[in-house]
Amino acid sequence: MTEVKKNFLYGFEDYTKEVINDVLIEKVNFSRATFKEAQEFKDRLVYDILTNNLKIIIDLSTCEYIDSTFLGALVVILKKMAERGGEIKYIIPQPSALYLFKITGLYGVLNLYRNKEEALESFA
Repeated sequence: MTEVKKNFLYGFEDYTKEVINDVLIEKVNFSRATFKEAQEFKDRLVYDILTNNLKIIIDLSTCEYIDSTFLGALVVILKKMAERGGEIKYIIPQPSALYLFKITGLYGVLNLYRNKEEALESFA
């Protein structure tokens, strides 16, 4: 039986952190991911990586719109994780936001999954 350890951090209504075994799940809880949120999001994830969270899932499932600045933050986070030898998986956003992933070519670069369960299983 797999041990499931969950840890929720409260006080961040825009984001939810959850830990299952050794995988950190960072859920983005807003429908529009734009330049206004990009810097804080990038800072949160870089901190997570630098504190040795080397298996991360970024859950974008509630995002209906993602702008290029936020997409750039996702690329910076991906590069930082690669430097540390870890891995990031992404839960795909709503179809309207997924369009930007496709036209920028990131659709084929990022490890995209339909839901949290699939993303977690991919670490096994």
